[in-house]
Amino acid sequence: MSTEQPAVAAAVAETLIAVEVIARTLHAKDARLDTVLAAIVENAAAAQPAADDAGLILLAGGRLQPQATTGRPPQVLDLWQQEAGIGPCVEAAGKQTLITVSDAAGDPRWPGFAAAAQACGVRSMLCAPLWVNEHSLGTLTLYSRRPAAFGEPDIQLVRLFAALAALSLAEAQQAGQLREALDSRDLIGQAKGILMERCKVDAACAFSLLTRASQDLNMKLA
Repeated sequence: MSTEQPAVAAAVAETLIAVEVIARTLHAKDARLDTVLAAIVENAAAAQPAADDAGLILLAGGRLQPQATTGRPPQVLDLWQQEAGIGPCVEAAGKQTLITVSDAAGDPRWPGFAAAAQACGVRSMLCAPLWVNEHSLGTLTLYSRRPAAFGEPDIQLVRLFAALAALSLAEAQQAGQLREALDSRDLIGQAKGILMERCKVDAACAFSLLTRASQDLNMKLA
């Protein structure tokens, strides 16, 4: 038996445990998006022995926005990519393909980012796209202080982890949108009730007044 096989088997077991934790976190009662984000990065880093840290960037409003990290290097480097609009995470999200940085010290693709990575002590990275039904959600990135820290087994494991994490993330986002919609509906209903009582109008007229005010003030109805 190869000396690598026990290590690979252990890594697979750890990854599957981490995925189970994410699934249970998502389906817990009243699970929130920030809880799911934290579970993804914490377990992604823990499941990969070669990884020192992990970071997650979400695509919102056409821009990538850093959301969760396990250490300072991802915070600095994710913010750098957001501001510059370039980097391995940006490319991974745009092309929906996994990007590998074997050694930032000699990577010519993003010189500015490579310099920032070295300043943070980061030498190698795996940037995995998060997507569901061809819809890009963002990227999950693993960071290591060692060059060439991630081998082919690590790449395959992070692909699996990212695929399952993307499903959990998409469900959490949908649940959050549903909660927001219900909260908005309740708030609008309360406002309608106040107008109906004070202005002595019916529900349709009260809603019309709210809509007109929303347009005049250029504000969302809720």
